[in-house]
Formats: sequence, C-alpha cells, structure tokens
Amino acid sequence: MAKTSESKTAAAGFDGIDRRILELLQRDSLIANQDLAERVGLSPPACLKRVRRLRETGVIERSVALVSPRLAGLPLLTVIRVKLELHVKNAATRFEKLMAAEPRVQQCMMVAGEFDYILLVRSRDVGHYQEFAREVLASAPGIRSYASEIVLSVSKSTTEIPIGG
Repeated sequence: MAKTSESKTAAAGFDGIDRRILELLQRDSLIANQDLAERVGLSPPACLKRVRRLRETGVIERSVALVSPRLAGLPLLTVIRVKLELHVKNAATRFEKLMAAEPRVQQCMMVAGEFDYILLVRSRDVGHYQEFAREVLASAPGIRSYASEIVLSVSKSTTEIPIGG
C-alpha cells in the first residue's frame, strides 16, 4: 500500500481519542457518527473529521462485513503449509497470483522457516477441500510439496488489532 509510511506516522501520533475511535470501529464499523462521538467525548463534526483522517492516512484500510463461514456454506477451515521449488523462476510471484485468484483462499502468507507459505482455505467439506488440493495445489507449477491440517475448532478468532496506549 502506498500509504505505509503515512500510516506509521499517523500511528505514532495517536492520542487516546484516536485509539478509542479505532477500538469502537473495529467492533462495529456501522456505528452512527453521533453515537461514536458521544462514546469518545467529541462533537459529531470533530469525530467525523478524525475518522476521515484515519481513513485518508490509511490507518483504517477498509470497512467490511464479517460473514459466518458456516452460514455461507464453507464451514471447513484448512491450514496449508506450502514449499516452493527454489529453482523455478518467479515461483513466488506466480504462486501468489494463483492464490489471489482463488476465492476459497482466505489468506496467503509468505513465512520464514521450513515452509514458504501458509494458506487458510475455506471449503464446504473434506471432499470440497480435496478438490481444491487436486485442482490447484497438486497441479500448480512451482509447488514442491504441501501439508494440510484441518481445523477441528477455533478457540479465538478476531480481526481486531490491539490499539494500546
């Protein structure tokens, strides 16, 4: 993102009100400006100005609706660790483009260590995941190997970033 250095500057300049605004918006991005202003102790115009500044500087990247994977028909979460072939030219770039085009891939993270990438993939069931593994992972050029772990339960899942003082 082009606003990375601006975001770091903005983050360093957070005051208590900015932190409280971010905490509240992370829990409910649809909160009315009037309610948000009351909860942080500002006038509505002053609150709106701060929220706009947080968006313009890239601190608030976007606002989204969090959809229930179960109710959306994709309850199975699989964690996949991927090793790429080191000698394949542009393997990482091609792999990232392939994963970006796959709607079931929720996250694709390059990591340091034994594996090159970790993926979080959503599926209807094990058969649906196996289809993904066969059609995408097993046939993709540049993948040396992969290991899959089916998530049995999730004890914590959040999108909130701690906005400490």
